[in-house]
Amino acid sequence: MTTVVETPVNVPFAGAVTLVVRAGERVSAGQPLAILEAMKMEAAITAPRSGAVARIVAADSALVEGGDLLLVLR
Repeated sequence: MTTVVETPVNVPFAGAVTLVVRAGERVSAGQPLAILEAMKMEAAITAPRSGAVARIVAADSALVEGGDLLLVLR
């Protein structure tokens, strides 16, 4: 039996999110997943581990709150 590990990736603080990956895309640990813009500053949200983007929850260009679920890695 294979165990599937899903890792949620949350937004660290409020801002406008721009996605740089697509569902199904393979990513490496540390790879940017999205750019978060707040108060005219940009911060990259990076992959905590290697895997594939199982699903994206936040819409591109959406305003998000700190702690919101951005996407899930599998």
